[in-house]
Amino acid sequence: MPIGPISEVTWSEIVAVQAEAYSEIEPESLEVLKSKWLRSPECCFVYKKSGRVVGYLLAHSWNSEMPPKLYRPLPIGTEGTILFLHDLAISSSAAGQGVGKELAEHFINVAHGLGFQQIMLVSIQDSVGFWKKQGFTPVHNQDVGSAYGKSAQLMAYRFAK
Repeated sequence: MPIGPISEVTWSEIVAVQAEAYSEIEPESLEVLKSKWLRSPECCFVYKKSGRVVGYLLAHSWNSEMPPKLYRPLPIGTEGTILFLHDLAISSSAAGQGVGKELAEHFINVAHGLGFQQIMLVSIQDSVGFWKKQGFTPVHNQDVGSAYGKSAQLMAYRFAK
């Protein structure tokens, strides 16, 4: 399977994919990215093709419907019952090949298996359509802040009870 866990040796490739994928916001530091992984490593994945990381997904437990601040490590004491999908990024070399869809499906299955009732994310760079196809719906009346970019939209995926 091309989807696997993140390990210490994959971080340089993850940082490279992040830098390539984001045009509307500044990439986050390695310290900030690792804080997400360390909180919930079982919810963070890489996608490899020919031994190279071409995509990744970072998610962590969270205690609020207000998203965490960008560019800052996760604060202590903010663990919770919400699973916050912090980042899904795909290299241009894998664009249009279904990598994002595969990562999202795998992640949703893992989240369900772990007993989470809700996943939240902030859609950026006009990705609302992609996330709607994965079963996420917009959450209105919640300001996500300007750091996420102009087209940022809070979205949620709720598991049936």
